[in-house]
Amino acid sequence: MVEFRSERRFQVWKYTVSHSMLLLRSTKTDQHPTRIDVLFKPVKRLDIPTVFDGLTVERSGEDLFTLSGAGWSGTVEAVTMALAEDEGEYFDESPFAEGAGI
Repeated sequence: MVEFRSERRFQVWKYTVSHSMLLLRSTKTDQHPTRIDVLFKPVKRLDIPTVFDGLTVERSGEDLFTLSGAGWSGTVEAVTMALAEDEGEYFDESPFAEGAGI
């Protein structure tokens, strides 16, 4: 089941070991006036590139997400995924930051 799909450029924005959280971000551009944050937690394993064009996230099992984009595919083993889209600037905290440790 597809959880999320975007053709935008994403990058690994932050990974915290203590909270086992992975944050992927697509920043604002001239073509896209918003930023998108994708949060996975708790992360047990990940196999993805650090920067990529396009992102499709599919739930492949109870604790497994398959991620893919233009010319790549990978996995994130995590219990849950959350999405946020806002008009935050490049270095502004994520909407997930408060109380989440990210």
